Amino acid sequence: MAQLPAYAALLSNLTLGTARRPPDPLVRAWLDEREATDPTADDAECLLAAVAFAERLARLDPAPVLPLAPASPPVEARELPPPRFTRALELVLRGTYPALLPEATAALNEQFLRLPPQFLPELLAEALRQLPTRPDYAADLLAAGGEKATWLAEQHPDWRELTPAFDLAAAFQTDATPGRRSELLKRWRRRDPAAARSALTPIWAKQSPKNQEVLLASFRTGLSAEDIPWLRERLGPKRRGVRRLLARLLLAAGDPTTLADFRQLARATLDEAGRHRNILAGAEAQDILQQYGGLQKKESLLAYLLRQLPPAEWALLTTGSIPDLWSGLSRDELTAAAESLDFHPDEQNLRPLFVRFALRYASDKTPVAALMELVAGLPQHDFLTIIHELLDKEKNLLHPGSITRLAVLSRWEPWSERISKAFVHQLIATLRDVGQFSYKHQKDTSEQWRLAIPLLDPAIFGWARTHLHSWTERGDIFGKLAMDTLQTLAFRRVFWE
Repeated sequence: MAQLPAYAALLSNLTLGTARRPPDPLVRAWLDEREATDPTADDAECLLAAVAFAERLARLDPAPVLPLAPASPPVEARELPPPRFTRALELVLRGTYPALLPEATAALNEQFLRLPPQFLPELLAEALRQLPTRPDYAADLLAAGGEKATWLAEQHPDWRELTPAFDLAAAFQTDATPGRRSELLKRWRRRDPAAARSALTPIWAKQSPKNQEVLLASFRTGLSAEDIPWLRERLGPKRRGVRRLLARLLLAAGDPTTLADFRQLARATLDEAGRHRNILAGAEAQDILQQYGGLQKKESLLAYLLRQLPPAEWALLTTGSIPDLWSGLSRDELTAAAESLDFHPDEQNLRPLFVRFALRYASDKTPVAALMELVAGLPQHDFLTIIHELLDKEKNLLHPGSITRLAVLSRWEPWSERISKAFVHQLIATLRDVGQFSYKHQKDTSEQWRLAIPLLDPAIFGWARTHLHSWTERGDIFGKLAMDTLQTLAFRRVFWE
């Protein structure tokens, strides 16, 4: 295996220039072994790449000779993309079209292609940024890099965190901040819930109540009946928030004792006709309520029960259907229902039903932020079905200011052709009167348009060119957005050719 010359030698060569001193043949051999540059790269490009690699490696190992790794790169199962796709990936990963990285990643994985190795540093850096909040997406990014992405990540002290070999136990002991520990516990629970639970036990009592809440959040990952004894054992803290979260986790894990207690609570709020009332009857029910955290300030009993109970138990709270229950709720109670649907397993497939209800009967009571979380997490089929049904009923469904417009913008996956055209139609209608709108309205419109560009279906390019071409001649931000829309739609077709 070729070895990379020392950083000082490469830097001296770069200073003199390749015309006066051609690079050592070992430089190209080293880069070719790792597919680190395009095969057609000239001497200057190869030397620049070698200097960049040597500088990074020098920070890890000050030895004068710098091998990239102790082992050879693995054999790849995936093919490289064609040249046009490769050029498109460069524009995505190096700043021109960064919002298209999720779609480019999906295209690579669906077509069983891999990212060219010269782009792996950018890919791994982005995967590391996404790991705390979107671990599944981070895994998709790593997969799109092929075998070499995992191999390279194992050699780098920062990127190693992306690999299955990363020592979560050691990191948990080293990184003592509650937020970081909670993140590590979530990932640990994906691999081994019992080991993660055991690691939390010795430090639990020393944590402040607020930190306990942060650490408990990790139990949402890999939650099962095996967690129940550990959770019930910790129902004693004085802080209300800890007990409330413990109750939600116990209910989500299927603890029969907690479920029986909450069923008793729900029955204690019913009148003789079986209708819910925001009054809790009986001292025993009051004791149960306090055991599981009690009410927050200005929280109704119904909001508490909706937030804590699994949605499969909501039938206890109404004599009618579940949508009938929703129609009579306040804003805070609807928010509680949405949060519960997001927290608990959706055994009765109520999430799509709630989203359809909330969007169709949107009002000032609609919990926008909680609803957007539900919409963002819907399977693509359910999302498209709901929006298409609503488009059948309302022509201007996606008008500025509508909750449905915000809902479609909360998605990660591209829209259908029908939704894309409906959104563009609304943009065109807005542009005709934009001069009459306030600065804030114009700013909101431009920001929403920018968010929509990577979500539009590339199949509408020809149609959009006909409808937006005249708007590209405007000298304002909307003219630029019209041009960006057409350029991006044309560009994205490369992923799927």
